[in-house]
Amino acid sequence: MCICIYLWRFLWEVEHLTYQHSKKLVWKYWQGMNARGDAQTLAQSLHPDVIWHGFQPLRHLNGSKEIQNKFWEPLYNAIPDLTRRPYFLIGGDFEGGDWVCGTGDFIGTFARDWKLGDVVIPASGSSVHFRFGEFCKIQDEQIVEIRIIVDLPDLLRQSGVQLLPPNFGRDRWIPGPLAGDGICFDEQNHAQTEKTLQLVEEMIFGGLNKYDGKDQASQGLEQFWHPHMVWHGPVGIGSAYGLDEFKQNAQGPIVRAFPDRRGVGHQARIADGYFAASTGWPSLAGTHKNAYMGWVPTGKKIGWNIMDFWKRDGDKLLENWVMIDLIGAALESGVDLLAKLRQ
Repeated sequence: MCICIYLWRFLWEVEHLTYQHSKKLVWKYWQGMNARGDAQTLAQSLHPDVIWHGFQPLRHLNGSKEIQNKFWEPLYNAIPDLTRRPYFLIGGDFEGGDWVCGTGDFIGTFARDWKLGDVVIPASGSSVHFRFGEFCKIQDEQIVEIRIIVDLPDLLRQSGVQLLPPNFGRDRWIPGPLAGDGICFDEQNHAQTEKTLQLVEEMIFGGLNKYDGKDQASQGLEQFWHPHMVWHGPVGIGSAYGLDEFKQNAQGPIVRAFPDRRGVGHQARIADGYFAASTGWPSLAGTHKNAYMGWVPTGKKIGWNIMDFWKRDGDKLLENWVMIDLIGAALESGVDLLAKLRQ
């Protein structure tokens, strides 16, 4: 019995040290790109055959060279002083995979147009800031898979191109954690990690997924969310302060438009101390039965690519940062928001 306990403890410590090392690896990659390491940093950090899953209109790339040529080089050309400023970084295991993820801002001077996939994002000629969310899968000390979403509608809005209606909720520059403690380099308490992950899973599968199609009260969100919770979504949705605003401005429009929607398809769902994160491709699936942002209901099944980042306070979730590929979501409903840019 004692041998089994010691063995379990040893394996957990080895696994946790691996996460710590992986977090430093991803951080080094991010900081190297800030220093314009470009090809050298990519070659050191990414597996040559790394898989990259992105956002509309650049959905998939294969290999570090294609990532460099089609994403980073055009982006650096457009924003020469681009800097990534993360305020959230955690690591963990999901279904045998070692994942590190984070969110924050890209900041710089949008000096030249950005050639992104088959569209051109017009330069603003001024300083810009736009959010990113990124999940990296680590194997043999290299990144073998990347999933990334940036708030492209926000960047376009700063260039004078309004793709989406005004936010349902509050419109503001999204802050990081209230306590400024979202970069988790240090070893986290295992019991607290397990408690956070359990709460998140109960909230998704026992709360959000229990909507009866009629009344938001059927989700029982008060069980999972702090009454003074803060929710930060992408441009088009905005921020919500307090559970009432969250129900009205974040959850309300979505559940009315997609009443049978469910959280599905997670590629990663991890926790690290008081913080947790998940992503799915898609992460939300449902039937478009009513209008959403002016998109005419199609009656067809849709799937949205989403990233969530949470902080737990006591027995409740206090803060939530959400990335959604809303341009891709619109396309699922037959609306091509980027058509005007192609013209």
